[in-house]
Amino acid sequence: LKTSPAFEAALYTGARLAGPADGYEKVIADFSRNVGVAFQVLNDIKDWAGDDDNKLTAGGDVLAARPTLLLALALEGSTPARREELLHLLRASRGSADVLPRVRDIYFAADVFGKADRLVDKFRAKAEALADAVEPEPFRELLYYIIDTVLEKGELPTRGVTQYVQLGG
Repeated sequence: LKTSPAFEAALYTGARLAGPADGYEKVIADFSRNVGVAFQVLNDIKDWAGDDDNKLTAGGDVLAARPTLLLALALEGSTPARREELLHLLRASRGSADVLPRVRDIYFAADVFGKADRLVDKFRAKAEALADAVEPEPFRELLYYIIDTVLEKGELPTRGVTQYVQLGG
């Protein structure tokens, strides 16, 4: 709801400043939606790696009780017992990093990181398909530059030990 419109506004403004943008409105909107969704999913994944560029604390979204795609995937892909446990952990955590290893285990059991990674690939492919059809070539190259820059993947989280930092601590 925020990321895609921001990409769209920036891209349309640049296109309009370069000349008439008639005929580009739909491709810019669709491209921005796909890049924005993929970017947001990557942002959620990076939260579990303690992404230095964006978030300092691994698992910060859980600690702050922010709803994310990862949480939705975990709830969807978990057994009823694990779903209930996950919801209990989120309600009981109150910012305590003590819950993060168990939440991480539940996420891995539901293949949350793999599913999210595949979604990034899906939305990236949609953005690339839109870019492929764009003329002139310099505009197409700009769209690919945006894709390559904004959707740069890091490593997926692993089951290994991760340093968790308590919020406010």
